[in-house]
Amino acid sequence: MHTKVLNIGTPVLVLKGTDNMMRTKVVNDSTDLVSLLRAFDTKTKKEVFNELLTDWKPLSEIKEKYGNGGEEALDIFDRMKLVETKWTTSDEGIEGKPQKKYRSYYSSFNINISCPINEISEIFTVASLNQKEFSRLENKIFDFVGEDGKFGNMVAENFDLSNLALKGLVKRSNKFCFKGLKLSRKD
Repeated sequence: MHTKVLNIGTPVLVLKGTDNMMRTKVVNDSTDLVSLLRAFDTKTKKEVFNELLTDWKPLSEIKEKYGNGGEEALDIFDRMKLVETKWTTSDEGIEGKPQKKYRSYYSSFNINISCPINEISEIFTVASLNQKEFSRLENKIFDFVGEDGKFGNMVAENFDLSNLALKGLVKRSNKFCFKGLKLSRKD
């Protein structure tokens, strides 16, 4: 068993895992910090991730131990591609039905970012928006983008955001994606 310490200011994230799983997530884009910081912003998320470092865990076990917060953490990790998934057989499932199992895909992070202070401050501002403020802005952007999408520059200008802040918001959201230069609703 080894322990990796990731220190991005405070708090410190301690990742525990087995030596047979030594995959490293490389982070070299400052906007990737937004989703990474949000992935480990609660005790529940950190504990769920630490459990997934040791072995495959079925959804039912995580839900039983952590409730809906555990299931939400799994969803976030899955969207960020921090976990791998597989289905159980009917025999291993619940009431004869297969269920999803999760395991951490990475045992460490390599963060190598060099950027101006104003850029990193925008990233941290986006990452630290409280959920209410973020949801309000996310819904306004969702309505503005509409069914057909809009160019990112146009969206950023309309909401008085830098392109970097908009990219950070998109990384934090599960409602949007960039398709080329266009910001679109996710399918």
